[in-house]
Amino acid sequence: MFAKLMKYLPLFLILYSAYELNNLYTEHSDLVESKQGTIPAIQNRINKLKRERKEVDTYMADIESAKKRIELVAQEVEALQKKLPSNISDPENLAMFQGFTDSLNIRDVSIVPGQEENLGFYFKKRYELKGRGTFLQILILMEKIAENERLLNIKSIRMYKDAGTEVRGRFQLIRAEMSIEAYRYNPDHKEQREVAPVATETDEEKA
Repeated sequence: MFAKLMKYLPLFLILYSAYELNNLYTEHSDLVESKQGTIPAIQNRINKLKRERKEVDTYMADIESAKKRIELVAQEVEALQKKLPSNISDPENLAMFQGFTDSLNIRDVSIVPGQEENLGFYFKKRYELKGRGTFLQILILMEKIAENERLLNIKSIRMYKDAGTEVRGRFQLIRAEMSIEAYRYNPDHKEQREVAPVATETDEEKA
């Protein structure tokens, strides 16, 4: 009996080996299939990270472009700033306005300087000028102020007929009230060159 069993032993070994090999192959196939199932998820993650990287690169490029534009604007503002006068002299301006009105024989002249206003890269100062004369005299006064070498601006003017005034020759005298602005640059002002931080969503807002 034992001899007969030994006779079939090689066959048993072959069958057992085939069985083990089949089990190993099955396990290997299951493992491969499991690994292959994770590939799409990994690929999707890689694609998402690539898109995020591209967005970051675009964002950084936009920041650099914005910085260059801001720098150009700042340089232009500073160049314009330096074209403004370095100071505003009340005595000189008041004497100039008074000289204009005297040469035109404008009467009842009143010139009141206001306070300086800080408007960032420059200061502004307003003068309130009042007087009485003919319409032509007032127009010539405006021309003299506008054509003066100083940087002046007639912000507003009001002209009205005064019932109590006399007629000078053929011309009715009128009263005029004008606001004249003078400017100087602000040496302490520096243009903003930083790019404002971009607001991001918090974790609570994302949720």
